[in-house]
Formats: sequence, C-alpha cells, structure tokens
Amino acid sequence: MRVVVAVAAGLLLCACSTTVNGHGEYVAATTAPAPTTTSAAPTPLPTPTPSPTPVRYDPGRSALACKGGPVLAPKGGPYCYVVPAGMRDVTGQVKLGAGTGAAKYVTSVGLAGRDLIVVMVYRTPLNTDLLPGATIVHDLRGVLTSLTRAGFVFASSTPQVGTVDRARAYTYHARSQDSSYQSDLTFIFRARSQIEVLCQYANSQVAVQHACRQLMATLQIKTVP
Repeated sequence: MRVVVAVAAGLLLCACSTTVNGHGEYVAATTAPAPTTTSAAPTPLPTPTPSPTPVRYDPGRSALACKGGPVLAPKGGPYCYVVPAGMRDVTGQVKLGAGTGAAKYVTSVGLAGRDLIVVMVYRTPLNTDLLPGATIVHDLRGVLTSLTRAGFVFASSTPQVGTVDRARAYTYHARSQDSSYQSDLTFIFRARSQIEVLCQYANSQVAVQHACRQLMATLQIKTVP
C-alpha cells in the first residue's frame, strides 16, 4: 500500500541572494596642508575597520561509514543512517506531497500509515557553512511561509537550534490544518547540501519521536563542495 506524505519540506529560498559580509575597506590617510610658518605634524592614520568575525567552519566528513544495523544510504547521496528499531524501510511506498520541489536522495522509514520519517536533500546555491546562523534562520522564515500555504501550521517561527553530525540543525514543530497529524521538521546544513528530516506522526507520536532521535543520532552527512 502506498503511503502519501501529506506534508513535506521546502527548499531554502534565499540563499541565492545572500552574500557573506566582506572585509572592511581601508581608507587611505590624507595630510593636512602645512602652515606657512611651522611644519605640520602628519595626520594620524585612521584605524582600519576590523574584519568581521569569520563563521565557524567545520569541514565535516569526507566519507560515510554508517554501521550498527540495517543502513539506508541512497546511491550517490551525501548521507546515511541506521534504520531505527521498530521501523522498516518504506522508501518505495512513500509519495511526496506538494512543496518538495527538487528534492533528491529521498528515503523513508515508517511504522504504518502517516507515522513515518522522511529524509531528503536539496542542493543549495551557496556553501552554507560560510553563512551566519542568523542568515539561515532569516531565510528559513521564507520557507515556513511557503509551507504554511501548503498546509503546515507552525507552532513558532523560532527554531530549536542544535547540531546533527556536527552540522547546524534547525527544528520546527508543525501540525496539519485539521490537526490530524503533527510533524517535527529539521533542516540540516552542511556545505552545499540541505538535508531535511521530516518526522511525522498521526497515531504513534511517542514511537515516532523516539525513532526520530535514534535516526538523528546515527545520521552521517558527507561534505559535498
């Protein structure tokens, strides 16, 4: 039986128009004209504008090495993970809903019906490891707006911030408009990959959330330049 994922993730919208702040410009000094009777002291050089604090950069993994149970690792994809206990691979039975856009390397594990976890990847136009966290959160607000139009009702536009495999992760909680299911949606950023983990539950919230934590603990993300 084919499972339809009624809610789905979206692509980081604004990365293509975001720039990383550059170094401050050094302004050349000028010398005041000398009086006719005395020599003028040279004008002090202006203090250069300090460079912005660089974004903390973690190079991430060069290869994947998931183990410890059945592993899902889409061919050519930048991630792998161990199938959580009690879940099974339902990748071939899941149909993604509206809003998934150009998602690649999609895998799914599930219990039954709409109690499942979906992992997908988007290619970003910029190296997100060089973007400040505030820029990513700002851009994600645009994603939330799009997903709201697709049927999500978000509890908050402020994410829970953490890391997954040392990559920055931003988690939001949402429900369907009719409250028939809920979702914990996590956006993970590593280099030019945006990995999205959708943990959706309709009847088995405790089991799915436990499985979601297990999946996140084993998820490995390879750096793709």
